[in-house]
Amino acid sequence: MSGSRAGLRRFIGVDLGGGRGKTTAVARLEQTEKPGGWRLVLADAKARYGQRGTGALADEPTGGDVLFRDEVLADYLLRWTDAATVVAIDAPLVLPPCLRCALPCPGVSACVVDEVVWMRQWAPRLRARGRTDPGKPAVTPYTQRAVELLFGGAGLPMRESMGQGTGPLAARAAYLRRRLSPQLRLHENLIEVSPSITLVQLFGAARAQRAHHGDQASVWDERKRMLGALAEDLAFDYVWPELVVRNAHVFAAVLCAFTGYLWASGRVIEPARVGLGEAGGGVDAPEGSAAVLAEAAAAFGSQWLAGGWVAVPRRSALAP
Repeated sequence: MSGSRAGLRRFIGVDLGGGRGKTTAVARLEQTEKPGGWRLVLADAKARYGQRGTGALADEPTGGDVLFRDEVLADYLLRWTDAATVVAIDAPLVLPPCLRCALPCPGVSACVVDEVVWMRQWAPRLRARGRTDPGKPAVTPYTQRAVELLFGGAGLPMRESMGQGTGPLAARAAYLRRRLSPQLRLHENLIEVSPSITLVQLFGAARAQRAHHGDQASVWDERKRMLGALAEDLAFDYVWPELVVRNAHVFAAVLCAFTGYLWASGRVIEPARVGLGEAGGGVDAPEGSAAVLAEAAAAFGSQWLAGGWVAVPRRSALAP
């Protein structure tokens, strides 16, 4: 690792579900020193406390079977966060521009906010491959952010931050950001990730599909193979791999934590390199659109982090 991320040794992933906690899972990776290098260990992976095989029992609070509702999740994150920790959450950590704006609204077509201007300009070109309803507005900046248009234009499975089913997660993420501040600071030790995109980038779209769709045994086997592909970077000392692959939320939390590890290792796509292709540390764009992606990314300049950014691994992130 290098730069400001060089000292990070703990990587916590959160697959964020509803506030009642039934679909929220966490995973914690610890990087420990060994002769000649470092070892990455999965120390925790669970959807609730009190289940055997999900982590070291000494780490468990008293009180039995506990779901990750708001305060339980906040307590867990604060308990494990120190100067060497990064937390990776798979929910929008920055709201769409309209929901952050306090200016009088002239309407989307006349808006002068930089992000909305960018979205109006680039959305038609980034969606030029015709996968959307031609009568649908090109831009709805009260449901989507620039980063979703950018990575969507690269063919990655981006969800709108306030789209159907994601609005409650965005609201919960906004609450947790405030609740966990200043211990967790966006883009310093708190990042937004997407386990579905991590799967596509590391294993390809077809395998990513097989990890979630099909008969139960086939899905579990595919997830086991994926965990095996991470084996050089990941050891299972305290967690039973069977429990990881059998729970989609726990599996996603592990992917979130691993993406945090890749982010700290410099193996993710940075905003300035989106359109450069894999050889340049960027994303492999659909045929004929790399130049558009590069131009669109450059046009937004240094504003990506303020507008919301998703840490996406490079396709070569697992290469030796």
